[in-house]
Amino acid sequence: MKILLKISLKCRRHFSKLFLLLGFFLSVHLVWATVQNFQKLAQEFQESAISDFIAYTIKGERYPLLHTISELRFRVFSEKLGINKKVETKACSLNRTYGVAVPDEQKKFCQDYDALVELAKTSIAQTSLFEKIYLNAEPSLLYEIERQRARGAVRIWIRQKLNCLKDEYRCGRDERKLIKRVTNFEAEILKTYINMLKNLDKKLFPEEQIATMIKTKDLETLCGFVDQSSQKTARPGMILIQSGNFKMGSEKGLPSEHPIRVVNLDDFWIDKCEVTNYQFLLVVAQHPFLRKSTFPRKFHDGNYLRNWSDDLVPELGSELKPVIHVSWYAARHYCNYAGKRLASEAEWEMAARAENESAYSIEGGVEILTDYAWYRENSGGKIHTTAQKLSNPNEIFDIHGNAWEWVYDWFGIYSNLNSTNPQGPEVGKYRVLRGGSWSDPAEYLRSAMRRDALPTSTFNNVGFRCAAKK
Repeated sequence: MKILLKISLKCRRHFSKLFLLLGFFLSVHLVWATVQNFQKLAQEFQESAISDFIAYTIKGERYPLLHTISELRFRVFSEKLGINKKVETKACSLNRTYGVAVPDEQKKFCQDYDALVELAKTSIAQTSLFEKIYLNAEPSLLYEIERQRARGAVRIWIRQKLNCLKDEYRCGRDERKLIKRVTNFEAEILKTYINMLKNLDKKLFPEEQIATMIKTKDLETLCGFVDQSSQKTARPGMILIQSGNFKMGSEKGLPSEHPIRVVNLDDFWIDKCEVTNYQFLLVVAQHPFLRKSTFPRKFHDGNYLRNWSDDLVPELGSELKPVIHVSWYAARHYCNYAGKRLASEAEWEMAARAENESAYSIEGGVEILTDYAWYRENSGGKIHTTAQKLSNPNEIFDIHGNAWEWVYDWFGIYSNLNSTNPQGPEVGKYRVLRGGSWSDPAEYLRSAMRRDALPTSTFNNVGFRCAAKK
């Protein structure tokens, strides 16, 4: 009998542990499911919520977030619970807040209502999830703020919230209640909430954050992209390439460079130098879309501006080096924002050749290449400040080496023996890179050399320069 009792106790302890373990795994599964459901819900209604919030802020509403949450809740309930009027949830709210009994015919409805409310509350309480949802929505938020020209109005709202968190006597009547509902005044959530507000303010007014990190004398380079008011050219920092024809391609190079064909081009402008980190910084400071934290993920491979420590902080000492870790999409968007465009492949090669039909645009070829370009043999394994080497005969710097350069065209074989202003294939998978880089052998710096890459690709030896129609 004693033996049986011992076995029974052992089995009971064993099964209790088993049930606890099972309960743990089930709870983990439910928590994970809740997180996924809330993320899906947040993404589904993100666009309308952002638009409402900005609209209320512009109107000068004291509590734009309260109004937005009210509208958002109504939209969610309308779609998920099938309600048509906000008063339909009144009985459920009274039951949750004051314990007022719910009529029998509304009990099932209120159960669903309570489930949605609890889903939001428990999910927002998870700081990492709350932060992830916000960061996912931030690019759309910044875009909508710029679209509705609401930077000033949103800044006022941010300051009101920060002041309220600092001093409860500076809060509005319902402001403190709202913050309590969102954060429950838990230290970790409050810290995340405050950081989000401060970072949003910085991204709305980046010009206040940019330090004068580069001396004027350093900016007065041969590239001519600074002090534009003193430039007499119609396109500061650019060189005009006169219309004409040239022989594009090479018989001795890779198969993709064949055959040599005669190409005719109209006049066009092209940057004297590759776009630098400083130039890129000036644009992203005014244009949030291109920033490291907000540039849409579908336009890059996950390593966009990898060497920048933050949206407005390039790698220390790299201000006048070519911007790298930029995708073709980022390069194109930058040029378009600056009122320019990416050069076509034919334009790039014409500018690089400078009427020289040999492998490089310089007389003397590879023997004196080190005077004109940074490449594997002389770069010391790193990229260099732009315009430190001699320019080619067209007064263009680093057209050979330092960084590969994105051009507009899709990669494909040369199909036409003679053409005028060619744009390459109409469709494709890969975009063209030209010029070679600091990490490549001299062979890769030839004027006709072509390389292909996915337009989302970002590399530590790929940058770009812009062009423009005359």
